Amino acid sequence: MRQRSVNERHSKVRPIVERRYDTIFYAKNREDLPRKLRNVLEPLLFDEHIELFRSLASLKQRLCLPAEGRVIAIIFVSDREDLMDILSMRYFLCNVEIVLILPNRKKDIVALGHELRPRFMTYKDADFGEMLSVIRKMTGGW
Repeated sequence: MRQRSVNERHSKVRPIVERRYDTIFYAKNREDLPRKLRNVLEPLLFDEHIELFRSLASLKQRLCLPAEGRVIAIIFVSDREDLMDILSMRYFLCNVEIVLILPNRKKDIVALGHELRPRFMTYKDADFGEMLSVIRKMTGGW
């Protein structure tokens, strides 16, 4: 008699699949980050789930490295100038799944933000619980 595997005996049990992804976070200035956002991200940073970048040059350098799997970028835009600088390097972000945090809800800022084709877009003054849920879903849950 053939012995059945666990998945055959319990058809509702899904096999464990290792997800390959790299999560990166860009913020020009730590001082600009709202406390609510810091509270959401700091535990993840300490657990080494996220690579932190403070300059676009270092972010660009990181994006030029080969990735084994998906790359998820959480990008905190401090102002319009920062957004324009990020847009200037959108070529390097074309294969990156972006979670974008904009500084305000002005129409021109939102329109420019959409040019990055983010998976999720929110604002500096938002409740970041929804954003965290989206990131968890994208990463398969931390």
